[in-house]
Amino acid sequence: MGYTILFSYYEIVGEEAQLIDEYKLPFNERKESLETLLIEQNYKFIGNVDLWGFHTSKYMNIAEIVKN
Repeated sequence: MGYTILFSYYEIVGEEAQLIDEYKLPFNERKESLETLLIEQNYKFIGNVDLWGFHTSKYMNIAEIVKN
């Protein structure tokens, strides 16, 4: 069984984050390959087993590695 990435994009408004968009990549890869891809795109491991992300002062991007 392969994995893909579910990206979620949020706008930070005050103390809250509002979901802007979600996108699931249309491919099937090994988990290690997806982790490497996220690292290359400056995503940081958040602490959950498959949760990665980064944020700026106005936006937060979350990437979750999910089973296909």
